[in-house]
Amino acid sequence: MTAVPGDAGDAGGAGDAVVSVPDAEARELYLALLAKGGLFPIGEVAQDLLPAFERLVSAGLAAMKPGGVCWLVNPRAAAVRLSSELRTAGVALLAQADEAPSVLADLARAYDEALRSATDSKVIRHVSDHARIQQWLEDLAAECEREMLMMQPGGARPAEILPYAHTSAREWRERGIEMRTIYQPGARTDPGTAAYAAYATGLGARIRVLDEPFLRTLILDRTVAVIDGAGDFRSASFIEDPVLVDLMVSGFERDWARAERVRWEPPTGTEGPLAALLAQGLTQGAIAKRLGLSERTVAAQIAALREEYDAGTLFQLGWLMGAAAGGATGEPGR
Repeated sequence: MTAVPGDAGDAGGAGDAVVSVPDAEARELYLALLAKGGLFPIGEVAQDLLPAFERLVSAGLAAMKPGGVCWLVNPRAAAVRLSSELRTAGVALLAQADEAPSVLADLARAYDEALRSATDSKVIRHVSDHARIQQWLEDLAAECEREMLMMQPGGARPAEILPYAHTSAREWRERGIEMRTIYQPGARTDPGTAAYAAYATGLGARIRVLDEPFLRTLILDRTVAVIDGAGDFRSASFIEDPVLVDLMVSGFERDWARAERVRWEPPTGTEGPLAALLAQGLTQGAIAKRLGLSERTVAAQIAALREEYDAGTLFQLGWLMGAAAGGATGEPGR
């Protein structure tokens, strides 16, 4: 028996009505009873077939009067009833779908309050719990709808986060989020960071370089800003005060206007040889020794390039990089 939820009942929850479609056993019983004339006492239905008969009654294909007299109902009439109940069920489910956000609104508010309960203020919250900071950053990124403004000091990005950065950049751009980032000059000479910047700008992100000191900062949708207090997000300030966020956006725009435009490409000093070594089937360790780089740096660069070229193996990556030699990505004229 296929069952579909029926009338949603009152506003407090779904009702108990169920629209039933007869299964194979019930359909076979209908045909057998129809062959006997379609009018019969309930005693003519075998004991083991009574559940199937009850399903026929539920589907509107059979009826029974007090006293045990039963008859079959025209399937066309049952189909009209079934169609009507399915439409009613569909409308009820659509109504419930529209109500879902408001139904969970109190839980969402409670969630926000629970996260903020241990902080100093609702507009400026100073947090020194690394795990909680990461949780809030992930929540803010998931809720971002339009724009991310980022300032990343220190030159090279940590090698272990670059593969995740590739995935995040792709997901954010697929959601239509505008991304602008300011790096310090060291980013241009780090192979892994430069490879990531080439990939991200190829997706439409914009990354510039500013040769000045600044704090790691993240501004989302111009409504909330996060300032890294310790350099590794083990302490941070979350700012929601509109006036302060506007001031930080203005500061970012001034820095952005002074920052240098860069045509990001993986450093030519390593990418060409890297492609050749990959095509030879060498391991990461062997490639690192040949290029005079740390194995960690090579691993990060390879992870970034595999994502960029959608390569399944190291050999395939080398072949694809060789085939694409001469291409360029970047931020021309922006």
